[in-house]
Amino acid sequence: MSVRDKYRSTFNELQRAESIPERISVFRKAWAWMIEASQNAVTHYGFIVISLYIIGLSLWSLDTCNEIPLLLLMVGMGLFVCSLYQPFYSYGKKKAAEDRQERIDNHLEPLHDGDIGTEEVNKFIPCRMNRVCNYAFTFVSGVAPFFTYFTFSHFSSREECYTITYWTAFVLVFIYSCYVIVILSACCLCCFYFTIPELMRKSHNNRERDVETGNS
Repeated sequence: MSVRDKYRSTFNELQRAESIPERISVFRKAWAWMIEASQNAVTHYGFIVISLYIIGLSLWSLDTCNEIPLLLLMVGMGLFVCSLYQPFYSYGKKKAAEDRQERIDNHLEPLHDGDIGTEEVNKFIPCRMNRVCNYAFTFVSGVAPFFTYFTFSHFSSREECYTITYWTAFVLVFIYSCYVIVILSACCLCCFYFTIPELMRKSHNNRERDVETGNS
């Protein structure tokens, strides 16, 4: 093999070696973009789709399963209103950033410093959707205990319901029950963490007073 052929062979091998990392890099960038796009889609539209599914399912099965479809409809409507908060929040955040930039362009001092916070964003959310979503969340929280009770109480007679309707309700109340258990456990742990040391300290002080009284 001549020197020229060796040079060409070495040059071609180097080109192939350089092209492999580039292809891997392009693949990784495309994969990262797909994951980010999926996360954004779930964040913005996932809860909307789920709530619409719950509403449609409850309307389809209103004539069966006693109170469960009606309560499922109420939960679905409340979740749908709550799911609208994220798009409105994104819109309010965009308007808040534009307002800051406009004040800077007009040589005015911004109303808030630092990062754009929720309080600043809420001023630019139309139709007071932040309050409407809070009311909807309160409504769902009030309906959820009754929904949980009726769903669990109809477990033995679940054949009266459409299978998909009952098990959708069951999954929702199971998630809600786990959420309540976690919240109550956290509250109990906090109470024990702050209350027991205080009671032990008071008991220790009382014993010291009793000892001092006995010695005197």
